[in-house]
Amino acid sequence: MISSRIAIIIAVTLLIVLSAAILAGSMTKPVGRDEQMYCTGAVCLAQGKMIYRDFSYAAQMPYHPLLCAALYKMLDTTHYLLVGRLLSSGCDILVMILIIAIYRHVFKPFAITGTLLGLAGVVLYLFNPLVDYANGYAWNHDVVVLCIVLSLWLFISADFQKKSGYWRIAAIGALLTFATFMRITTVLAELLFFVVILASPAKSIKQRAKNALPFLAASAAVVMWPLWVIAQAPKAFFLNLVKIPAFYGRWLHEIGMVHNKVGLTLACLMTPGYFVLIALLVYLFLAGFILRRKLKIADRNSLRLVVLLPVVFFVVALIPPTIWRQYLAIPVPFLVIALAFPLSYLRRLSDKGNISRQFKIASVSMGVGALLAILAYPFVLFRTPIALVPEKWVPIDLHRVSEDIVGRAKEPKQILTLAPLLALEGGGKIYTELSAGAIIYRIADYLTPHERQITHTAGPKNLPALIETTSPSAVILRVEMPRLEQLISEIIVQPDWEKEEYENGPIVYFSP
Repeated sequence: MISSRIAIIIAVTLLIVLSAAILAGSMTKPVGRDEQMYCTGAVCLAQGKMIYRDFSYAAQMPYHPLLCAALYKMLDTTHYLLVGRLLSSGCDILVMILIIAIYRHVFKPFAITGTLLGLAGVVLYLFNPLVDYANGYAWNHDVVVLCIVLSLWLFISADFQKKSGYWRIAAIGALLTFATFMRITTVLAELLFFVVILASPAKSIKQRAKNALPFLAASAAVVMWPLWVIAQAPKAFFLNLVKIPAFYGRWLHEIGMVHNKVGLTLACLMTPGYFVLIALLVYLFLAGFILRRKLKIADRNSLRLVVLLPVVFFVVALIPPTIWRQYLAIPVPFLVIALAFPLSYLRRLSDKGNISRQFKIASVSMGVGALLAILAYPFVLFRTPIALVPEKWVPIDLHRVSEDIVGRAKEPKQILTLAPLLALEGGGKIYTELSAGAIIYRIADYLTPHERQITHTAGPKNLPALIETTSPSAVILRVEMPRLEQLISEIIVQPDWEKEEYENGPIVYFSP
C-alpha cells in the first residue's frame, strides 16, 4: 500500500507538471478569431464603453468581458491576450484540482485511493484531444467550466441539514448565474442544479423551500448587472444574441464551412481519449448495475446530478445552428467526475479490509485507460518546456508586433484591421464598428442600415463610409480569409503606402 505522504508527493509532482503543460498549451495556440472579440470587448468595457449599447458583442453574455476588463484595470496592462489566456489557464488548473478534490470526497474514508484515482481522472481529462483543443484560449469556455465544476464540488460536499449548507447553495446559485451570463446555454445546467437541490432529502416542504431560497436570492443578486446592461440597449442585445448568430450560421452554410452534427459528434467520440473514457464509463456503470443489490448508494442525489450533467452538455453542444469541436470538450470533465461514483461503490464492496476483485479490476482499468490516453496524445507533455520560455509565447509575440505596428503608424494611430488586438495591444486605436473582428464584419451586410447603426457594426459595403471621418494610419492584412480582406486592400490601401511584412504574421500598410 502507498502511504499518505507518498501519495501527496506523487499528486503534487504530477499537478506541477500538468499545470506547466496547461500553461504551455495555452501559450502556444495561434491567435483565435473569437479571442479578438472577447478581448476587445473587455478593452472597450475598461475604456468606459457599454457592451451592446456602444459596441457589438455577438452571441455572448456580458460577464466574461467584465471579468477581463477588471483584470486589465487592476494590472494596468495592455497585454490583453496574455491576461485573457492566463485567466483561462488558471481556471483549467483549478478544474484539475477540483476533480481530485471531488474524488477524495467521494472516496471518503479511502483518501489515498481517491487521490490516485483522481489523478488518473485528471489525465483522462487533460489528454483528451478535444479538451486540449478548447482549453487555454482567451474566451469564456474555461471560466464557465470552472464555475460548474466548483458548483458540483460544493453540492457533493454539502450537508443540507446544517446551516452551512445554505451558504453553499447560495454560492452554487451565484456561480451558475455568473456562468449563465457568460454563456447563455449554461442556463440548462443551472436549472438542473436547481431541480436537484429541490429534490434533495428534506423533512418537509418548508425545508425544501429553505433549500431553494439561498439559490434564488444569490442568483437574483448576480443577475442584476447584466439585466441593467441589457436594459440600456434591448434591441442591440437581441440583434447580437439572436439575429447576428443566425446570419452567421447562414453565411457558414453558404460557404460550406459547417460540420454535420451527428458526423462530428461520432468522430469526436471515436478519438482514442474520448473512446477510452466512454468505454470506462460503460464498463463501470454496467458493473454497478450488475452488482446493484450489493452496493450501498447513500448519495443518490449527487449520483443523479453527475449522470445528468454530461447529458445536458451534449444537448447544449447540439443546440446551436452550427457545431464545433470545442462544444464537445465541455462534457469531458463531468464524464471524468462521473467515474468516481461507481468506482467508490465498488471500493465499498470490500469485506474486512480485503479489497474486492471487482474494484481491483476497475482501478486497474482506470490506470490503463489513463496510460492509453497519454500514449494516444503525448503532445500535451512534449510541449511542456515552452512554459519556461515566455519569449516564445504567442501572446508575447503578438504584443511585440503590435507595439512595432503602432509605433510606426502616424497620428492619430487609427488602425483598420479585422484583428483589433494587433492595434490595441500597442496602444493604437480601432474602428468601433470592427471591434468584433471578422465575426460580424462578414455578415454585417445582411443587416439593415438601421440595425448596423444600432449594433455599431460594418460590413464590406460600408468600408468607404467607415473611413470618411477618420482615415486609417495603417491597415493590417493577412489576418483573415483573403475573401474578407480583398475589399479592404482594393478600396483603402493606396500604391504609395509603405508595406511591411512580418515573419509568420500580418502584412501592414502604413499611410505616408
